[in-house]
Amino acid sequence: MKRKIAALMAVILAAGTVQAVPFTAFAEVNSAAAQTASASSEKKDTASEEEQMKNALALVKSRITIPEEYSSFSYSTNQSDGMRSYSFTWTEPTGSRSYSVRVKGDIITSYRSPTENSWKPGISDHNLSYFTNKALSWVYKVNPSMKGFLTKSGISLSVNDDSVYVNFGRSFGGLKVKGGNWADVTLNKYTGEVMEYNGVWWQNAEFVSAAGALSQEDIKKIYCDEVTIKPYYRIYTDETTGKKKTNIVYEPMNSYTYDALTGKHSAMDDDYLKFMDTDLYDNGVALDGEGEAIEEETVADECAVENPATGVNFTEEELAAAADLSTMLTSEQFKALAVKDKYMGITEKYLVKNFNIEKNDNAECGFAITCNMIINNKTESRTVVITADAKSGKMMSFYTYSDESKAEINVKKATALANAALKYYYGDIADEYKADASNTAPVSTGGSYKETSRTMRYNRYVNNIQVSGNYINVTVNSAGKVTSVSAYHDKDVDFGDGLIINKETALTLLCEQQDMELYYDGFLDLESKPHTYLHYSMPSWRINGVNGKLCDYNGKAVSRAAKTPDTCPYKDIAKSPYKSEITALYEHNVRIYEGSEFKPTEKMTFTEFTRLLDTVTGYGYEPAPLEEVIEDIPDDGSSAGSKTAASEYFTRMTLAKEFVRAAQAERFAGYTSIYKSPFTDVGSKDENLGYAALAYAMGAVKAGKDGKFYPNAYVTREYAYHCAYNYLKAMTDNG
Repeated sequence: MKRKIAALMAVILAAGTVQAVPFTAFAEVNSAAAQTASASSEKKDTASEEEQMKNALALVKSRITIPEEYSSFSYSTNQSDGMRSYSFTWTEPTGSRSYSVRVKGDIITSYRSPTENSWKPGISDHNLSYFTNKALSWVYKVNPSMKGFLTKSGISLSVNDDSVYVNFGRSFGGLKVKGGNWADVTLNKYTGEVMEYNGVWWQNAEFVSAAGALSQEDIKKIYCDEVTIKPYYRIYTDETTGKKKTNIVYEPMNSYTYDALTGKHSAMDDDYLKFMDTDLYDNGVALDGEGEAIEEETVADECAVENPATGVNFTEEELAAAADLSTMLTSEQFKALAVKDKYMGITEKYLVKNFNIEKNDNAECGFAITCNMIINNKTESRTVVITADAKSGKMMSFYTYSDESKAEINVKKATALANAALKYYYGDIADEYKADASNTAPVSTGGSYKETSRTMRYNRYVNNIQVSGNYINVTVNSAGKVTSVSAYHDKDVDFGDGLIINKETALTLLCEQQDMELYYDGFLDLESKPHTYLHYSMPSWRINGVNGKLCDYNGKAVSRAAKTPDTCPYKDIAKSPYKSEITALYEHNVRIYEGSEFKPTEKMTFTEFTRLLDTVTGYGYEPAPLEEVIEDIPDDGSSAGSKTAASEYFTRMTLAKEFVRAAQAERFAGYTSIYKSPFTDVGSKDENLGYAALAYAMGAVKAGKDGKFYPNAYVTREYAYHCAYNYLKAMTDNG
């Protein structure tokens, strides 16, 4: 901004107007032993390693153009959950600018161009639809298997950022796919160039058809028959009186996710636990017979796209890199070395969870393996993280973590101790509190975890209804000590008689007001195989216990707020001469007014204008106090009028002043002798000439066809938006 003002002042004066230390190894594999082990391991297919990398390179170079001047090439690889990915970087000889691309299987998962975000404020010549279509076509070009399955989930265009962010989610058959499938694209808002892309995509996923899903009526009946609901008192402070009030609110005590085809509880969580058990895998390959059976006809959502094997030219450096990769250890060879290590405790049962090869100056060969090896079953849960030389396998570092084993807590003794502490500290209110059922739950068992302490919870009840936010906590440990106590207890509250609708009525009213959600969900197993499910679930809800209406936490009625539209919703700007400016600012997220009415000719208040200017400039500023008296100006904009007490309305000259103040150029406005007035109705003797000239030079204000500014006219909403647009457009055009 300061550079901008300096440039404007120059125009005004000239024209009469305005090296890292290596880790100490926890264990080392003798280099000779490592070489022997490597040589004696199952012989790998050298060509396969080299060809895999060349195929990945060919895929990238056939879909993304890398300029020839970006001639320096580097790479790293990652093998995670059974899938290999490659990260490629092409850099200019100077080393300051580069393209980077990451590819996994048939999907390009990330891309970054050398264009950097300059955070330059301004207005784009393109609308939101242009950027959405541009981003979508780019993603479909680089990832053909996504075509037809992306749905826009959001777009962000701002006056103070030269980037546009477009977000896509995955869909199938018109239903949302949850679980982490998305694509985010960043574009330059002036050129439309794609600057950056990141995405996550389940490859080769299959989705059962939703045609056989249960109806809303059927699934709601199943839900209502088994969900448990409970009423709670909610205490809140009345905004008008400042006194405490209460509502009674029904909430569900449990939530269920249903198989949309059968109405049974979804098997996804159980399947996830099963497929996270490393005993299911043998050297990283799922054992036969352990995959899930597909009972219904499934529909593939994407077609296989072959990697381009021909028509792509590789540089000498790219070919050398692929050949060099073929000399490095594979995950299988490295695991064979790790099993022989004396201290890491890795056995054949461990699974290679993550396996990376990347540049590392501390490794003897210049590349290092970073690897996670895990075991996770009913008897053991442990992870070992290792760094080693990529060719010899010599260990550079490793660390491990697992559950600690300590004495278990005695629940009976702990409960008695907590009960006694409760009465000792809070005897005057203890009778209103009941012990939570979790206090006496059996000690957690399974695996190596042991519960060594427990927080005992006591909940307040009035009229046999639990009071939210009122509870007492007492924490005790297995050594028989009270380690903490705390209480949250509201006083002087009128709880009323506690009469409410019954649970059956509450659920009936819920189903009349809200449908259950139908969607796809799933997860990737430890071999990156997608497991997908068609689900029904009830969105989060609360029902007022007295009137049966959907409500918020405190029992107040809620309405489903309409989503703020991306495109300008104002229906009353069709005849405004500034319609295009108002629309452009709305799409750039300048949204001072909500709803469908803009009221373009209505006088703008000073408070509204400071909000507008704060949004346009992108940072907070302190507006000048509105003058105590201003001219009472007729609607025709003439200067005749009488003095009146100050109001929230303000004049065009005040608008000019605030633009200059926001630009931090107020200190220049006092030098009136250096300015030539750009307006016929602002004289050379006017004390505000400097403000008018600077605001004009900034592009914020312009003269009308008659050459006048009408400095004493009130500012309308459409005129303020017109000036804000002009200001931003001038910033854009002047770079």
